[in-house]
Amino acid sequence: MRDLKKANHLIAEIARENKYISPVSFKDLDLFQKFFKHEPHTYGNSWTYVVQGKYGIGPYGLGYKYYDGKNLSSFSIYPKMEQPDILCIYWTRPMGPNILDIINKYTKELLKLHATPSYVKKIFKDQFLYLKKKGFKDTTGFPWHSGCPSEDDTYPEIIINAKATVENESHSKTIRNILKRYRSLLSQVMVRKIINDTQKQKGWKVARDFFQQHLTSLSENISTSEDFYNVLFASKSSRHELFLILKDSFSRGIFDLERLDNKNYSTYAALMLREKLHNLNDFSVIYRCYRILQKKGSHLNMGGSETEGLHKFKSKFIVARENKMYWATLY
Repeated sequence: MRDLKKANHLIAEIARENKYISPVSFKDLDLFQKFFKHEPHTYGNSWTYVVQGKYGIGPYGLGYKYYDGKNLSSFSIYPKMEQPDILCIYWTRPMGPNILDIINKYTKELLKLHATPSYVKKIFKDQFLYLKKKGFKDTTGFPWHSGCPSEDDTYPEIIINAKATVENESHSKTIRNILKRYRSLLSQVMVRKIINDTQKQKGWKVARDFFQQHLTSLSENISTSEDFYNVLFASKSSRHELFLILKDSFSRGIFDLERLDNKNYSTYAALMLREKLHNLNDFSVIYRCYRILQKKGSHLNMGGSETEGLHKFKSKFIVARENKMYWATLY
């Protein structure tokens, strides 16, 4: 796990100095959901998204928030990915009528006081352009990581049509083969909803084992199992489901599904032990599509991507649309 002692010390100090900054706890779930309801569609309108990258930050491991009654943003401090001696502030999913002006003013104060560069992540194009007028820049000059300057928003969110995908309305040979393998795997594995601590621990073991695999796709990977800890253990929303894939009583994969609204769903984790069993990533996408249709939904937002390879994987299904989200930085 990354050394977060300095980050936690600094963010606690900042919170003491600003009455509107406080630790996120499970009691805040409804608060965030209240704000999400008034936002345009994005993969980021989710409790799971807000807390997933905050493991280890704050007394509850869920990060902090800025909330003044009208404006809300997740708020965190983390060591920079490739320069861990630099502590960076992350404003995530800023919402509310004045939040960008607040971020602009406060970010510049914190940069002067604490030498902390800031990222404002998962924002819409109009928000990005507004911040650029205030002196913020895109991430090319100060990337989150040299290989993916805007983390998983380096490539746009991919939103797939669930019905068109499982019915292969495009008559794609690729999808036809995926569906054929899905049916074969469905007779070999069991998919169980994770509902208790024992199952969560099995899922956590999958997450740790996933990063021990010698897969070509993992050669570009910059995530760790800790990045998925909150997806498993902070899953308190009734909108969020976690699933465990079992074969011969052995855990072989985990994935999730979250309802954003009546039609749109999202997914934040898909960790498969592919050295033990092939084609589980494709399997989990088709399984989620069927699950969405059972719930009278229509679309699955797969999120953005850090790498071209991951973007291509998501794009091989029936894509309804892409949704480009932005990061802005001040350094």
